[in-house]
Formats: sequence, C-alpha cells, structure tokens
Amino acid sequence: MFRGRRSVDFEFVCWQCGEDCVVYGKPTGFWRELYELPEDWECWNCDATNLTPDPPWTPAE
Repeated sequence: MFRGRRSVDFEFVCWQCGEDCVVYGKPTGFWRELYELPEDWECWNCDATNLTPDPPWTPAE
C-alpha cells in the first residue's frame, strides 16, 4: 500500500539568540529519504536571518 511521502521538520539553533527553531523539510526523494530545506530562515524569537547548515540534519522531535 502506498502511503505517500511525508515531510520532516528539522531543528536548528538561531545564531543570534540561541533559541531552537524548527524548519520544514520538503521530501525530494522517492526511494530514499531526501529532503530539501530553504537556504535561509527566520528565527521565530528574534527574527534574525539564519543560514541552513550543510547536511546531515537531525529531525526535530
């Protein structure tokens, strides 16, 4: 049975305030779990622009 691809959220730390931020990972692979993340994202706490680090990324809990 095909269940479809699901998104995965990844957790990163803001460079400015140190707060944990969750970034949505869009699935790009079919047979393997590959995800695409934005190049940069805004911190929910301080609005600082952060750059997405190079993989591997740890999924958020």
